[in-house]
Amino acid sequence: MLASESTAPDALEAPVATKTTTEVATPPESGNDQAEDSGNVEEGDADTDADADAEAAAVETEEREELQQFINELRDKIESKRQLRLQNSTFELPGEEHFAKLDSNLKKNTAFVKKLKLFTATQLEALLRELSALNLSKYISEICAALAEAKLKMTDVPAVVTLASRLHCTYADFDVQFLEAWQKALNIKASEKIANPSKLRVDLRLFAELVSSGVIQMKPGLAQLGVVLVHLIAQDKDDHSNFSIILSFCRHCGEEYAGLVPQKMQQLASKFGVEVPKSDFLTADKQLNLRTMLKGYFKALCKHVLAEQTELMNMTKNIRRTMECKGEISTEKREKCELMQAGFDKLLASAQSLSELLGEPLPELAKESECCNPGTVIDNMLDSAAFGVLDPWGDEETRSFYTDLPDLRQFLPNFSAPKVDLETLEEPSELTEEAIEANLDAEMDLDDPPSTTSDTALETASEEQPSTPATPAEDVKPQKMGSALMELGRQQQQQSQQNQNQSQTQTQTQMRQQFDGFLVNLFNCVNKELIDSAAIEFLLNFNTKHQRKKLTRTIFSVQRTRLDILPYLSRFVAIVHLCNTDVAADLAELLRKEFKWHIRKKNQLNIESKLKIVRFIGELVKFGLFKKFDALGCLKMLLRDFQHHQIEMACAFVEVSGVYLYNCRDARLLMNVFLDQMLRLKTATAMDSRHSAQIESVYYLVKPPESSKREPTIRPPMHEYIRHLIFEKLCKQNVEQCIKMLRRIDWQDPETNCYAIKCLSKAYLLRFPLVRCLADLVSGLSSYQPRAVTIVIDNVFEDIRAGLEIHSPRMAQRRIAMAKYLGEMYNYKLVESTHILNTLYSIISLGVSMDQSVVSPLDPPDSLFRLKLACMLLDTCGPYFTSQATRKKLDYFLVFFQHYYWFKKTHPVFSKSENTSDLFPILVDHTYRDCLAGVRPKLKLFKSLEQAKAAIDQLQEKLYPQLKATSAQDPSLASISEISELDEGATDEDSGSSNDQRERQVAGQEPEQSNDWTENEAEPPLPPPPPLEKSKEDLEFEHLYEKMTTDSYQERLKEPIKATAKDIPVPMMARLQKKSYEQITGGQASGSGNANAPQISKAVANHDAAPGSPGSEPPDGNGKPRGGGGGGCGAAVASAATAAVPFVLMVRGNKGGKQQFKSFVAPSDSQLAINLKLQEQKIREEKEKVKRLTLNITERIEEEDYQESLLPPQQRNFTQSYYQKPNKHKFKHQKGAPDADLIFH
Repeated sequence: MLASESTAPDALEAPVATKTTTEVATPPESGNDQAEDSGNVEEGDADTDADADAEAAAVETEEREELQQFINELRDKIESKRQLRLQNSTFELPGEEHFAKLDSNLKKNTAFVKKLKLFTATQLEALLRELSALNLSKYISEICAALAEAKLKMTDVPAVVTLASRLHCTYADFDVQFLEAWQKALNIKASEKIANPSKLRVDLRLFAELVSSGVIQMKPGLAQLGVVLVHLIAQDKDDHSNFSIILSFCRHCGEEYAGLVPQKMQQLASKFGVEVPKSDFLTADKQLNLRTMLKGYFKALCKHVLAEQTELMNMTKNIRRTMECKGEISTEKREKCELMQAGFDKLLASAQSLSELLGEPLPELAKESECCNPGTVIDNMLDSAAFGVLDPWGDEETRSFYTDLPDLRQFLPNFSAPKVDLETLEEPSELTEEAIEANLDAEMDLDDPPSTTSDTALETASEEQPSTPATPAEDVKPQKMGSALMELGRQQQQQSQQNQNQSQTQTQTQMRQQFDGFLVNLFNCVNKELIDSAAIEFLLNFNTKHQRKKLTRTIFSVQRTRLDILPYLSRFVAIVHLCNTDVAADLAELLRKEFKWHIRKKNQLNIESKLKIVRFIGELVKFGLFKKFDALGCLKMLLRDFQHHQIEMACAFVEVSGVYLYNCRDARLLMNVFLDQMLRLKTATAMDSRHSAQIESVYYLVKPPESSKREPTIRPPMHEYIRHLIFEKLCKQNVEQCIKMLRRIDWQDPETNCYAIKCLSKAYLLRFPLVRCLADLVSGLSSYQPRAVTIVIDNVFEDIRAGLEIHSPRMAQRRIAMAKYLGEMYNYKLVESTHILNTLYSIISLGVSMDQSVVSPLDPPDSLFRLKLACMLLDTCGPYFTSQATRKKLDYFLVFFQHYYWFKKTHPVFSKSENTSDLFPILVDHTYRDCLAGVRPKLKLFKSLEQAKAAIDQLQEKLYPQLKATSAQDPSLASISEISELDEGATDEDSGSSNDQRERQVAGQEPEQSNDWTENEAEPPLPPPPPLEKSKEDLEFEHLYEKMTTDSYQERLKEPIKATAKDIPVPMMARLQKKSYEQITGGQASGSGNANAPQISKAVANHDAAPGSPGSEPPDGNGKPRGGGGGGCGAAVASAATAAVPFVLMVRGNKGGKQQFKSFVAPSDSQLAINLKLQEQKIREEKEKVKRLTLNITERIEEEDYQESLLPPQQRNFTQSYYQKPNKHKFKHQKGAPDADLIFH
């Protein structure tokens, strides 16, 4: 079948093709028939030799015929020219009587001259008839000028020569005037370029033909022709723009003037021994002169060809380099290269023609010139690119699914179509982004309607049913017997036809039902074997044109949620494509139109249908059924408006076919450009995080990052469990559960203990929002594993310190996380405010150089990370500095922090004095301002570095007035560390007992300091600082302040002094509480020591107490700390028990509620019990002392009275006793009032 359809040139190859097909269909079974096989080989060799001999004979015959035809044409041309020259040289001019008979009408003669200006070969006969009837003696000059200036074609030259010969034989002065006209027309200046090269090309040939024909005299004609050729060659030394004129002259007139015969004809003539005829117009010497001049021109032309080739190769290299960098070629470069390539091809072809005529060889080109077609450039470049082995499939199973299709010769008996290589489909020559955009613009201009089968079901059965003609039986009553019999026969015939039609209809209906069932079951083929079987079944039973169209519509309208079946349907279409290509072509066209319709619609609906379309296109691309050019065009169309659904469509397309296209040589560079464009659009566009994640996922799916494989660390199960709890399971909802789980591990095991501490110290391994949860976890463990928590806190401080000492941008994220962790630890009362402030001061002072000429390696001038670190720590825990003392200390720090900020901002790195442009990052500036606004909303920020320095000077003068007098150096941050030593009151971390202890430590240091001072009295004391001059405002302020103080003191004196009740009686309800069994047994064991009434003592709880300080949060019965409530006070009842001391805690209710009383027992060695005992002992001693003094005074008074009674009455002192009440002045009543003393006494 293939041999019969082949053309004639392929007829010789038909036996070989037939033999190959036979061998493929029926391979040899064994090697037993070696003799027969060798005989077949010899017979085949003989046939091949015979074919070669026949082909050589045919070629020789063709060459002989070609040579003979050339010789005949050349002989006829030479003979016709000889006859024409002879005619033009031996003629007789007509006499005056001949011209008197001709028509001399002005109008006709003028019309004849006008016709010559528009001369064509078809007008020759008409013009000759007019010439024989007109007397043109007075119009010879006009005729010569008209013929010389006429715009002729190459085909008009023989007709013009014939007409000119007729005029030359008729009019005597025609040749002279005709030569003058040609001299004007061929007047070429060496300094001017040819204005109309095409006309000059025809005119030069025509003039040469006129000279060789004898119309123009030979000597002046040859001289004029030589001048023209010399000028043309002289002008054409550089650009060779006149090359076409000279080549045309050599082709048409070279044999007569230079003896030029094509080299091929000379070789054939020498081969067959045939002599080529030569013209006798010019001698060999004259021909040699022109031939020498033409060979010199040819050498210059060869140099020009080599220069053009070099320039073209350089441009090709630039294009290759551009393709390597960008993956595409700009339109300007492509057009320029295409023009240069076309010019070079034309120049090379003309040079080859001239080389053939002159018999001179062309110089060898350095390298065969590459076609400047961008597609060819890409192919040539990719072939030489070091891509290595590109595998578009990844594994053997995927490769087998997409490339190993079943061989239909084993299943179809009449299969004759060639097996299609699906990888080598015809692609467009220009596989560039600009070519794709041009194609998209052309396609988008076409208004394609949406597919009618995308959302519809299969066509109804009524559309497929063939229309059967209704032939009801006619009920005609026979009137005669003959007509009745004829009617009966007709009815029987119609009945048989109707039965036959019904059987055909039933067969068609049955086939249609079977095909409908096949289409339904097609969507259940979800593996390779089932889909292959379905494809073979379709080709065997249902392979008709109508059913193929229905199959295409059914596959196209697959349910939009069945994305899993798209690869199998694509394989089905690929198998059918081996026999019938219309299914794949129609399906691809439907998908392309549907895709374009969705893009043009620009709505945010039917996302599942859109994803189905692009995924289907991707699967067909991998089977080679959808062109890569069109597929990349679809991706480019999605990138034009990269938002909303088009992001998901592009990601779905890249997910399905991105790896395949990226690993194909012809699409790799362009796919790489599109992937990078997707990533840039993601960065430059504010899009949803879900879309950003999809883009990154498909990008790294196609281009996975190169990373060295690390061997996984094998850890013990307990270590993996600890990592699971801290780094995976920990979240806001299950902190308590993680605390319980971590409490159950073996903390006594040193290895487990160290690893748990190590994990708890690495907050930078957690997600940033979970750092607070980790601090909560450590706070929960502090009650059970205080030593481990202490080590964790030390590790955090050490990590922050190491980050300050090692300036590395790689540790930035880690340092931010650890600063956040430290702030959260303060919020959960694991560290004190002093430690936070020390850390803050370390951040802005450790390794910081305040001299701009000295660059610190730990804090370079262009590094602003410490500002971010301090802002992070302040944002985390700054709002929780609520007490007066801590707020004051934080205010001190903010002064130095602003100074550090302005020192950084005013550094020359971030400011330029010449144009005053601020280069300070605006993001850091906003972070700084937001941080201070969150910590101190009403704080007035400094506006310059000078204001910050002045504020530091004022602060140091206020806190350390002697520092300014003794030292004149610039303010530095080293002295501020002493501020943290100041104790101006209770802080939120210090309880009452800790404050007392700190006060005792300070008081204990005073005597030592005073002793040191007395020991050093011999040394000369330092001179007192000179008193500072006070301004008028300061004096006025001091005067007003003293006045206000005096007034306030006088007012306080008038107020009655109320004694502070130190003892609070225990309420009856608290006394009558039932005692526990342990208290009863304890009371019995203590003996009669409890007989005394309980002493009630008051312990005022400090609401700013620290978590670990005694008395701030008294432990309950289980030993756990309890919160004392906001501003509550505690009352304790002490007993004489030696083992434990019972207390009653009085808590004030919320919003004026009832007081609550909670009993608990404190150990006798606790600080609370010891302080209570000391206080009771002091009160007891004071009461005994007062009692003794009172008793002593009474005894002394009694003794004095007794001694006085023994004296005689004259010696007694009747003066008023000290202890007697003073006599009051008698009240004087008003006049007339009764005297009570006189009445009652």
